[in-house]
Amino acid sequence: MKLGFAQQYGGLQGWHWWFRGRRAILETVLRRELPGEDHRIASLGCGPAEGLLWLQALAGSAGRVVGVDLERNHAGTPAANVSCVVGRLESLPLRPRGFDAVLALDVLEHLDDDAAGLREAARLVAPGGMLLVTVPALPSLWGRQDVVSEHRRRYTRRTLEATFTLAGLENPRLTHFNMLLLPPIAVLRWLGPANGGGESDFEYNRPGAANELLAAVFGAERHLVGRVPMPVGVSLMAVWRSAPNPDPSRF
Repeated sequence: MKLGFAQQYGGLQGWHWWFRGRRAILETVLRRELPGEDHRIASLGCGPAEGLLWLQALAGSAGRVVGVDLERNHAGTPAANVSCVVGRLESLPLRPRGFDAVLALDVLEHLDDDAAGLREAARLVAPGGMLLVTVPALPSLWGRQDVVSEHRRRYTRRTLEATFTLAGLENPRLTHFNMLLLPPIAVLRWLGPANGGGESDFEYNRPGAANELLAAVFGAERHLVGRVPMPVGVSLMAVWRSAPNPDPSRF
């Protein structure tokens, strides 16, 4: 992403409605998909290391959270069981099959070869583990935020599924989300400056009542995702599971 926006990113994660709403949804999905305690979690393209702290409770007291980001100033160890290292998604500096959950949250759209990045992310997933991916949806919503974030593309359900197929990953579970706020977001994108301006959408938000309302509306979708069909939305989510190890008692 462009340097000016990258420098703002860490501060936005704490208060902005989009980050807070997305986090509420992801927490719910991960708790449903990761029963039990003490999980190893990797987050790819994670941004500032402090942004990994919400995963602590999901990892558990004996678990581990590791982030990977291209920006050297994002690396760090904000807590005893949370750390961030420098690396590229296309060649991850982590051992294979070492994580119960691998997250690639709004990362694939930055890659020239998104299938190769997806294949490398899946390499880290332990037998029976999961890969959770989110990407921006609906090419018709392309706007200045995509330019500022240096996106290569926005996805449809069909193109995201095709990327998984190209990566050799079968049967991902796909759903849209950020459906409730799609109408106002679409209006702002379609009527706003074309591709343009160089300004981030995030510059138009401030902490306050409106931000709290948007966070609550977006976060409310945690009760819907994976349970209620969501045929359209500003974003797409995919969950793919690695095959478990064979049960040795069967042999």
